[in-house]
Amino acid sequence: MSLAQTVRYSTAISARGCVFAMPGATVNQHVPEPQTPDAPQDDEQPDVIDRLTPMFYGDAENAKTFLQSIRGMKPTQITEKVNQLVGERKISDMSKHRDLWKVLSDCGIYDKSETNWNRQIR
Repeated sequence: MSLAQTVRYSTAISARGCVFAMPGATVNQHVPEPQTPDAPQDDEQPDVIDRLTPMFYGDAENAKTFLQSIRGMKPTQITEKVNQLVGERKISDMSKHRDLWKVLSDCGIYDKSETNWNRQIR
């Protein structure tokens, strides 16, 4: 059955959590939101904190706080946060490039290229 036939015979269509009802149709059912994978939780992946800790001068609490603070951020916001923490001497100047990018990239937190990362990190 084609999409046009499906639309013609349906009373309501759900797309990305929105319900579009056809004229004269009554839709009173809840349509669940589509399931999307969330960013990994730090308590689900303690190895992420373990990998970040050396970059934070061995301070696991700062690594955990950083991981929580960047959850849901856009890539440019993440690099701005890293630059801020390097300026505050919470992230090692030696680790701010490839080492940190590699951990964040491997964990799916930062999905841009290493070149992009290095351009934005001061």
